[in-house]
Amino acid sequence: MEHPNALRVEFNHHLSELYSIFRQTLLMILGLSILWALISDSLMVSWLENLPLGKSSTNLTIYSPFDWIEMKWAISILLSTLTVMPLLSIRLQRFASPGLFPNERTWFNLVLIFCSLFLPVLIILLWWIGFPVLVDVALAADELEGVVSRYDAASIFSLAIGISWIVVCVILATITLSLARLLGMVEDGRTKLRNRFLAILGGILILTLPSEFEGLRILLALVAMAFADRISSSLPTAPLGRRNFSISDISIGIDPVRLAIVDCGCEGVCPGVPIDSIPNGIASPTCEALCLNLREQVALADLVSQHKITNLVVTGCDSTPFPEQFKSSLNSLDCKFSGLGWLDEPRAQSDEWKTSSLAHSTQLVGNTALD
Repeated sequence: MEHPNALRVEFNHHLSELYSIFRQTLLMILGLSILWALISDSLMVSWLENLPLGKSSTNLTIYSPFDWIEMKWAISILLSTLTVMPLLSIRLQRFASPGLFPNERTWFNLVLIFCSLFLPVLIILLWWIGFPVLVDVALAADELEGVVSRYDAASIFSLAIGISWIVVCVILATITLSLARLLGMVEDGRTKLRNRFLAILGGILILTLPSEFEGLRILLALVAMAFADRISSSLPTAPLGRRNFSISDISIGIDPVRLAIVDCGCEGVCPGVPIDSIPNGIASPTCEALCLNLREQVALADLVSQHKITNLVVTGCDSTPFPEQFKSSLNSLDCKFSGLGWLDEPRAQSDEWKTSSLAHSTQLVGNTALD
């Protein structure tokens, strides 16, 4: 088992590094937007010529020169965002991989590959294949004998950019929510940050979608929010039940005591910890079978290292079955470990007795530290 201190990094440093990545990415998008703006006119004309407008292609109009300028910069920003996505994905992968377990790393890499490769391809296919088919269907449904059709070029671009913008926002929101879950900022039962992220996504879409989507903005925003939340929530569950714990000292003295009580199921044999029976300030990780699951052992050792846990108490056994390598890891971190032995205790079927047992163990650890 690798020593946890080898990759120990403060949480504030993680947030600072993540902020630096997004800040530099934003600056790159702004710089590349200026470069793309130099050739965006020719790209727009080429795309219009690709549309199956037939004779109606001579009836394209621009009702305001400012509309064309707005579309030019909108396309430039979209193209610069797609250009930066592969680099952003690589940096996010390097940022998150050291703190992820294999199944989490695989899931996150798949999301990043989708964003950096599939997303640009999807946008290109939408523009050069999807929208021409959509225009062809719209023209067939809009033909009226004796009526000359005229089309606003800016409106056509607005429709295409609006759909592309929805796709980009959903992908970026999915990455943001996924990172928040991986960092422990969004957990089951702690939905405040999740709701804020989704509200920001919905608000951005409602405020930025072109006027051509009037009447559909709220519906599209709700669908986008549900889609982003659904993908990010498919993230593999944390090995200890949660990725973030609120831990504080339970005794006052020269050597403070920080306690973690592990709810180990012993492969479903041991009774679980009653709800709300562990006091605040004490970590309450859950394990399926700590002695057999190397992933849970690594996660628990990392929890001890990151939060400077001094005492580890497991509910199921008396801690003697711990693997020697896991014991050595805890000893190297100056963490004492013990067990409550609920697995062989008939009274452990009673929630009242288990709550009393937890209170007694907490008091015992605190008093031992004071002595």
